[in-house]
Amino acid sequence: MNRELIPPRWLEKLVLRHEHSKLDKAIYGEKLEPPEIDSLFREADFHVLTLAADYYARKIKNNRGSFVVNLYVSYTNICTTSCSFCAFYEQPTSPRSYVRSIDEITSIARNVYEKKGIREIHVVGGNNPSIPYDYYLELVSKLRSISPNLVLKMFTAEEVWFISKNFGISTEKILEDLKERGLNVLSGGGTEILDDEIQLKIAPKKLSPQEYLRIHEEAHKLGIKSNVIMMYGHIEEPINIARHLYRIRMLEEKAPGFISLVLVRYNPGQTPLSKTPLYRSKQYRYGVYDLRIVAVSRLVLLNYIDNIVAYWVAMGKKLAQAALEHGANDLGGTFYNETVISSAKGSREYTTPEELSFMLRTARWIPYERDTYYNYFPVKKTISLPWMEQ
Repeated sequence: MNRELIPPRWLEKLVLRHEHSKLDKAIYGEKLEPPEIDSLFREADFHVLTLAADYYARKIKNNRGSFVVNLYVSYTNICTTSCSFCAFYEQPTSPRSYVRSIDEITSIARNVYEKKGIREIHVVGGNNPSIPYDYYLELVSKLRSISPNLVLKMFTAEEVWFISKNFGISTEKILEDLKERGLNVLSGGGTEILDDEIQLKIAPKKLSPQEYLRIHEEAHKLGIKSNVIMMYGHIEEPINIARHLYRIRMLEEKAPGFISLVLVRYNPGQTPLSKTPLYRSKQYRYGVYDLRIVAVSRLVLLNYIDNIVAYWVAMGKKLAQAALEHGANDLGGTFYNETVISSAKGSREYTTPEELSFMLRTARWIPYERDTYYNYFPVKKTISLPWMEQ
């Protein structure tokens, strides 16, 4: 994107009054290095920072706030990677473990497509060494048979990397095979913070940040777009967040293809990480911390990634709605059948288009349903309250 960024005079004056050089650079879309992003996060006046982020979010998106009606399916909860922040995975011998058949998943997806009018299927699972390679290919093919218009957002870079190791097939060949059978978009999961310092402490068996970025680059060059996530609120510091944002901006500049940045708050629940002294020493980071992340993400990624998603499943609905006033423009989706985050919380969570529309409307956005690529569609209906009609 080569959009010229000219902040309004009132914003220039406000930033000038607070004398923060990094914020001054940010509102013009200038590239910030990780130490500068760290300074922006730590030192910029909260209200000026978030006002700038909210201004650009609304201007870039033309006041259109959005969500997608989607289905979230996990094909297996068996995972040998054993990440410390995850409550979803089970060992192969666990009585709670499962591998869903392709027919079962296809039946679920077809039923929800027909009854709920979903535009996207989001499919991910654990790193299960017993699943044959053909399973992944056939799963994509069968889901594609439901409708040519249904967007298949499937698998993370972590899963592609694991499949590659398990079968000795290059990640590029795997992506080519999946695309040939109907894959549209690569899921953004598979990383938390793109910084070795953090990754080695919370998920040492997972692919490295470098491998994550390489696989997304391969996908983009093959014409497979992707999302990217950031899971925060565990043991990271602002400098780790800064490195994460810098790295995804650099990749987008090199090989464009990111659709959105999805912000995911860590839910400690009963996860192993939540019991560690390191996490407990850093756990007291509340709403302002989240909103700074939202605002800084918006400003650092200006002209590179337009969509900042406040992932309500992880943030909670109230904080996600607040994020819509601090730089986010999207709530994610309905997440029918959502499982991964809910495993940490101990419950199943999804919502309705009507509730998401209401959340957007009361945060001063014009609510729209969208597809994965941010093509917009009018909402069918929303929740209304008497005072809203006055």
